[in-house]
Amino acid sequence: MNTEVVSSLERRAIILEKLKDNGQVFVNELSDIFQVSQETIRRDLNKLEEQRLIKKIHGGAVSSQFGFEMEFNERAKLAASEKKAIARHAAKLFKPGDSLFIDFGSTTLEFTRQLVEINELTVVTNSPLIANVLHENSSIKTILIGGEFISSKFECVGAIALDNIKRFFVDYAVIGAGAVHTDVGMMDQDINEAAIARQMIENSNRTVVLADGHKLQNHATTLVCGWDKIHYLFTTNDGSQNRKSKFPANVNVTFAEVETER
Repeated sequence: MNTEVVSSLERRAIILEKLKDNGQVFVNELSDIFQVSQETIRRDLNKLEEQRLIKKIHGGAVSSQFGFEMEFNERAKLAASEKKAIARHAAKLFKPGDSLFIDFGSTTLEFTRQLVEINELTVVTNSPLIANVLHENSSIKTILIGGEFISSKFECVGAIALDNIKRFFVDYAVIGAGAVHTDVGMMDQDINEAAIARQMIENSNRTVVLADGHKLQNHATTLVCGWDKIHYLFTTNDGSQNRKSKFPANVNVTFAEVETER
């Protein structure tokens, strides 16, 4: 695309066309397409959201057809093949006898569907949906954390949930990230979700972050933790070159291969 004379109005019109075709756009991809900074793209998205034409989400935006608060079932469809690839690779890390926290998100739910094949685990989660998946394997000990239930997100958050998490200490915390940046670490857009993730990380030996490639090199409003607390990152390649070398040496980074449909 020749972007030399693309005005902000033209950019926004093109963004809306892409949303009509794909249902979702990503800040980093739009930045590359238009050859402008990510901050410029975020300003475009802010303006479109003010006009109720889009809904901003982690790392991008979705069409307003999803509603101002996009339901989880719709969010789960976005980058579905990437989430499945991440889940398959991440589940290989675990073995019978391991204990882990799992916070709630579309990627961690997909991960749980893979994890349920492993026997004799102990899992602590704030999600009834994740607990229900684990119920399929009777050898897995599942502990469901209570708290304020957010029905649109199928999770428990708040002071009660945080207090309950403090009562456990496990081998791993498996966390779904809203955004991941090599200069900062892991972030989330939701303050309550970030607090849950932060407490799970504090009460575990190792942290496993799950984030599809579209969330790399993006920012969200709330810092969950820095790289010093992250041990494993499972992600996908979003087309950028040499991205793996940019991550801190102490983090084991896996780029999951996405299976193509035949």
